[in-house]
Amino acid sequence: MTEILEDVANGGREDSGYCVMDVRGEDEIAYTGKLSPVVETLPLPMIMEKSAFNMDDDDFEEAFGFAKPTMEETLVFTCKAGVRSTYGAQYAAMAGYTNLVEYMGGADEWFYR
Repeated sequence: MTEILEDVANGGREDSGYCVMDVRGEDEIAYTGKLSPVVETLPLPMIMEKSAFNMDDDDFEEAFGFAKPTMEETLVFTCKAGVRSTYGAQYAAMAGYTNLVEYMGGADEWFYR
């Protein structure tokens, strides 16, 4: 995960090919902070309620504050301990995304290692 975050920090999403998303709730992220400034926030309930990965590009960006991932990007999901990241990846897969990574350690591992 460290390498992925460094790649995104150094080259942005376009050059790195990664879109890293934290699917924890805003309150959880406020409590621990983000894994990195390059990690986008996309809470799992919002993915489910809005069918986020099926939204058109403009609606996605308006709703979540960052550009919708392209099908070519590798989507990296993180959460607290690895359960919600699995669900986030499953929702992305149902929308046709195929390059998916789940950071199983999540914030628990990242902040308390």
